[in-house]
Amino acid sequence: MNPPTIAPQFLLPLTQTVTTEQAHSLVCLPDRTTADYELSKLKTEFGPRLIKAAIRKDRPGKGSTYTLRYFTRDTETHRLF
Repeated sequence: MNPPTIAPQFLLPLTQTVTTEQAHSLVCLPDRTTADYELSKLKTEFGPRLIKAAIRKDRPGKGSTYTLRYFTRDTETHRLF
């Protein structure tokens, strides 16, 4: 009799994907135009990783400044074995 044949085995790589979201703020922007310009730079820099962004005026009146708060998402894939 012939010995039984063993089917070939394949090892599939096991990976782990980690997604992180971070909040950032640019504060004390002098005017709305500067805040809009910074937002357009962020859109170019981060592209689809930029989740959302909001510009807000810190206080009413002429001596006010603007804050640009934005959120980014990063995804990393690690091979476990």
